[in-house]
Amino acid sequence: MNLWQDFVNNEKKIIHKCLHYFPIYEKHFSPWRNKTLNFLEIGLSKGGSLQMWRRFFGPMATVIGIDINPECLAHQEEGIHVRIGDQSDPVFLGLLIEEFGQPDIVLDDGSHRMDHIKKSFEFLYPKTFKNGLYVVEDLHTAYWEEYGGID
Repeated sequence: MNLWQDFVNNEKKIIHKCLHYFPIYEKHFSPWRNKTLNFLEIGLSKGGSLQMWRRFFGPMATVIGIDINPECLAHQEEGIHVRIGDQSDPVFLGLLIEEFGQPDIVLDDGSHRMDHIKKSFEFLYPKTFKNGLYVVEDLHTAYWEEYGGID
């Protein structure tokens, strides 16, 4: 099943993703399916995307989600690890790398604040597997002052 079919047929936790992301994810993430990998998602919302990534990548994937909201701990299940902390805190991110190892794929769907995105990127990108992927969603907020962007 591809990601779009998984999203459309999902009857589990709610998945919040922009529809135009699915072909991009399918293209760039497919080579990683059914392989051992560390997938890190920043920002968990309702938890559905964690389940989607677990189904997509398969049983050898370690799916790690981080969020600042302690209620997100409820999204932890077999093969999905949830840690609570600030995406812009290098100490927290360092502990995450120490616990799980370097990520193969980082997907930043966190606060969408420019200062947070920058701090996460500066810390995590150099620690991401050299042939890995680093994806940031919703960069349109770079044009919104309330997210620290400029217009």
